[in-house]
Amino acid sequence: MPRKSLTTRFVETVKVETRTDFWDDVVRGLVLRVSPTGVKAWTVVYNREADGEKRRVTLGKFPALSLEKARRKALDAVAAVSDGLDPAGDKRARREAMTVADLAALYVERYAKRNKKSWAEDERVLRVDVLPIIGRMKAVAVKRRDLLDIIDAKAEAGKLTQSTHTLAVVRKMFGWAVDEEYLEVSPAAGIRPRAKPVQRDRVLSADEVRRVWKALPDAALRPVTVEVFKLLFLTGQRSGEVCGMRRGEVDLDKALWTIPSERTKNGLTHVVPLSPAALAVVEQAMRRAEDEALAPLFTRTGEPLESNAIAKAAKLKLQILEERWTPHDIRRTVATMMGDIGILPHIVEAVLNHISGFRAGVAGIYNRAKYEPEKRRALAMWAEHLDSVVERQPGKIAPFAAGNAA
Repeated sequence: MPRKSLTTRFVETVKVETRTDFWDDVVRGLVLRVSPTGVKAWTVVYNREADGEKRRVTLGKFPALSLEKARRKALDAVAAVSDGLDPAGDKRARREAMTVADLAALYVERYAKRNKKSWAEDERVLRVDVLPIIGRMKAVAVKRRDLLDIIDAKAEAGKLTQSTHTLAVVRKMFGWAVDEEYLEVSPAAGIRPRAKPVQRDRVLSADEVRRVWKALPDAALRPVTVEVFKLLFLTGQRSGEVCGMRRGEVDLDKALWTIPSERTKNGLTHVVPLSPAALAVVEQAMRRAEDEALAPLFTRTGEPLESNAIAKAAKLKLQILEERWTPHDIRRTVATMMGDIGILPHIVEAVLNHISGFRAGVAGIYNRAKYEPEKRRALAMWAEHLDSVVERQPGKIAPFAAGNAA
């Protein structure tokens, strides 16, 4: 191992074909480790006072840590060893105690803020999508499966772009942690973005609907999660729209839920009449929610429940059917079963806020109020049919007469 009086010029320009340690002859124990890829790390090599075992502790990397600063840190480390301390052991203990939340804070402060204009987005993704799930875990204990659960839940909820973005952030954070020697390996290494899902056509049978609904009370789910699943079945709306429901969107007197345009997939304000069964679920949630108009009805943290949490609940707590299913299959099931009980296609699409061949014209888009009575009747019929399915009772619903349709 070469020993020399290191200079800034030498540190800046040195290149090697194999990993090489250059020992400083100014500060005892200071070593510049240079790799063929150009990475240059400052380390201190010392013998532990307790047993004389040779130890190495990393101080930092060049150029973030200059030669002058590396020498000062090396002197501090040597002094600590003289006092009977073990810098490498202490660093390992701190690393093993670090939680994912601790690591995220370090990543944002020491890397993202210094190197990324979009650092606030990294911070948001970690705070909203990652830390609520694995924030309390020890960073060294995180497994590949823990990260796959997070990104798969988003992908299965139809949020493929968010899934890919979340993966990019966690991969960068854990990669940085390896570079900075907080971790030895990254649990995100090798994880690929989820492929664009094949268009699903899964429709639950009446028996499957019954089994899922009946399983809700005993599935170890939080009350807010159970309420969301019930409203998915009773209204046929998207999970993100149900999860994001706020107090000010609901008119209890008129039994109406108005989803603002900024929360709908097609950018159109959508009015959902609430059947008595759906209204009962909403009223229960409102008794628990804050009084402000913007207060979310379904929350655990003060923020609206994320739809990926519903997808994860279905995956972990409600996979009781022979074939895998997702929350979005509920919406498809509602649409299919509404058609089965005689509700006309353009009314089903009005209920679901779909725009297609049946409602693509100007009248279909701008004359939504015309459909409110039909939507109310359709959802009432559907709620009654759902109850008969759940309770295994024969249907007693008259077909949706063509003369009643707009």
